[in-house]
Amino acid sequence: MQVRENSKREIEERLKTMGDYVKMDYLSSCLKSNLDFEARKFVLNTLAVIYESRGMHSEAGRMARNSADINVTFEGKIKDFIKSMELFIKAGIFDEADNVFNKALVLANHNQKIEIKAKRKEIYFGQAQEFLKKDKRKHALDTYEKILTLELNDMEKKWAQNALLDLYEKLGRVKEYYALKKIN
Repeated sequence: MQVRENSKREIEERLKTMGDYVKMDYLSSCLKSNLDFEARKFVLNTLAVIYESRGMHSEAGRMARNSADINVTFEGKIKDFIKSMELFIKAGIFDEADNVFNKALVLANHNQKIEIKAKRKEIYFGQAQEFLKKDKRKHALDTYEKILTLELNDMEKKWAQNALLDLYEKLGRVKEYYALKKIN
């Protein structure tokens, strides 16, 4: 798709006439053109929102990460990295979620680090519950196994282990069930 627009305002005007899939194509083409900072940031954030609304979490995570990379403030970078982490967790791409989590931690002060770590746990626990609600047991299992690698207090650890025991039993993973049962 040919892109003639260069500013955020021009791009916004053109987007008003399009559906989501055409917007995705158009905005992807915009990224290949020579945009100013404000327009590029707008395009990346808009693409992330559209991808997320369509359930394309890994692509949305990439857009949020790219937005963080070009952001000029530490606060903005941290916010975008956290959003990217959330989207990668939803996509089940935990390695990439860890990468952007670490990038956010590097930029954060002591209090922000505590908040970011708490937010990370909250997102993982929330996503595990979401997978269970949708009866996606394997995804929930993977998420709970990942949760056990995080810094958890005793209550959180016990809760995750109990959820894992239930999932191991339901999925017929007898060996893992009894190994965890021994620890629990």
